[in-house]
Amino acid sequence: MVKIENILNETDYEADIPRVGMRMQLPKTYENMTFFGRGPFENYQDRKSAAFIDLYTSKVKDQYVPYVRPQENGYKVDVRWSAFTNATNSGLLVVAAEPRQGLGISALHMPNEDFDTTIGINYTENEELDLDYRIDGIPEINASKHINDIKEQDLVQLNIDLGQRGLAGDDSWYSKPMDKYQLKGQSKQTYGFYLIPFKNSSKEDFIKWGKHYGNQK
Repeated sequence: MVKIENILNETDYEADIPRVGMRMQLPKTYENMTFFGRGPFENYQDRKSAAFIDLYTSKVKDQYVPYVRPQENGYKVDVRWSAFTNATNSGLLVVAAEPRQGLGISALHMPNEDFDTTIGINYTENEELDLDYRIDGIPEINASKHINDIKEQDLVQLNIDLGQRGLAGDDSWYSKPMDKYQLKGQSKQTYGFYLIPFKNSSKEDFIKWGKHYGNQK
């Protein structure tokens, strides 16, 4: 068992932070996902009212949401614990150190980078970039990535987060997330979790360990 504590100290950064967290990769065989948190569909801190806290089971492949324009997807918030198992019921359990705070979790068979535009790849042969909207210092990229550019890979991309900024769009287009759904750089951000490897374990074991480690002080 490993306990990880993540601290991001205050800075002078004026904008909000898109995401605070950690990511890792597991072999694709750890494809069975069991979690206690908000679900069963994707949810975010400002889009979670209809996603109830409960015990859910799923395949990692079913976490993927195939947006036509590839983007962040499949996220779960307020996760107390999540287990990833293979065919022999061995794997990894992630437990929030502070259950009331919970974790932001996503698990997909694609790396995070696949859901953003990729430098050096031209997705359409005849498209010209509109440089009027380019920010100085950002490389020229082709922004026409499409759903058929996303392919499963031989991995489980696991994100274990304090959280992400909210999705916003309260006016359907322009607005930023409300202040309470932003991660401010001027504020200290802290969270922690346990990584617990296991063999031949069951859902009942996950519930027991989640309660035990989640209530440790």
